[in-house]
Amino acid sequence: MKIAIILNSFPEISEKFLLNHIVGALEAGQDITVFAAHRPMNPVRHELFDRHKVHECVRYVDIPRNLKRRFLEAPLLVMKLFVRNPRAALEALNIRKYRTVARNIKLLYFGSAFSDEQKYDLVHCHFGPNGLVGAYLKTCGFVRALVTTFHGSDINTYPARFGSDVYSQLYRTADSITANTEFTKSKIMANGCDPEVITVIPVGLVLADFDNIDRSRVKPHSVLTVGRLEEKKGHRYALEAIASLIPSIPDIHYFIAGDGSLRPSLERRAAELGIEAHVTFLGVVTGDQVRSLYEMSEIFTLPSVTASNGDMEGQGLVLQEAQMCMLPVVTTRHNGIPDGLVDGTTGFLVPEKDPEALADRINYVLCNPEIGRAMGVEGRSFVSTKYDVRALTSVFAALYARILDQ
Repeated sequence: MKIAIILNSFPEISEKFLLNHIVGALEAGQDITVFAAHRPMNPVRHELFDRHKVHECVRYVDIPRNLKRRFLEAPLLVMKLFVRNPRAALEALNIRKYRTVARNIKLLYFGSAFSDEQKYDLVHCHFGPNGLVGAYLKTCGFVRALVTTFHGSDINTYPARFGSDVYSQLYRTADSITANTEFTKSKIMANGCDPEVITVIPVGLVLADFDNIDRSRVKPHSVLTVGRLEEKKGHRYALEAIASLIPSIPDIHYFIAGDGSLRPSLERRAAELGIEAHVTFLGVVTGDQVRSLYEMSEIFTLPSVTASNGDMEGQGLVLQEAQMCMLPVVTTRHNGIPDGLVDGTTGFLVPEKDPEALADRINYVLCNPEIGRAMGVEGRSFVSTKYDVRALTSVFAALYARILDQ
């Protein structure tokens, strides 16, 4: 079967789960073409992209990021598309059906990127708004079937911003909706999607990336977080937890990998707490650098919270990466995160926005290194069983086949 995959900006360093999906499909021999709306903003990318020659299957739609430029280009796009496919040109302008992706001219670019001669058996769209693009492509006959995967923010905040019925056309058109966690599924159902079409399939890891993990050079009392410096990641609570632990663990050190809009305020908070010497802000790091950080750290924490705008963590794939590297994890009982570890066995769950509880569990693991090592062994086994991208690719392949055989 010929499969089109719709993505936003690709490959972004912060969205390795999308790259993992593409690599899994390529390794399984699937005939895929990736249609990416934009080229990546950040030049840093994971080594997987080059190692697996992913560029060979990527086609950039190159939608201008500037909305004014899109509107200036729209008349010519409409005319060209109307000459080739009148229905596709008219559908691309149907704001009532396709809502945001018609209003921001996105459909005109995707309609122009797809060929009337080159049909696809199925389109798999990552993120709900791209699912509306897929609904358009299916309606216009460019593809036979539509699968859309929701990842978190696309259902946690998008309907609140653009209307609770923003995905109505997607729900009417999709052959299958997949969710990364049970929590995400519950939110999609509450938004009006038929539960019969929703399947929970987590995003996975390329397990070969985590072969030969070297835990012989762990830095004692080192704590690691990998994630964008945004509110929902909860870094400020980790800083407060670290500050409370310094009197009892004076050599504790907190490494923060990632960048984002909150970096200045988090650096100021570290200064206010007087813990600058115990915290290192690493900024954007490569995949190989992240692996090295996993290998040298004693514990991993992701203190995710519900942001003030309602945004939440999706699956939190870095938690599975850390467990594959044999790190015990301390995280929050938030959104779909509890699906991704075994509480008390591979790590610990604590309440959101509770630095005292976070500090308590970090302290417990650091003061009981043999328990931390045992958790690391259990974590690697757990993730290998549940999050192998090869197995998840087979699950998707079976889903595709079932849809197309109907």
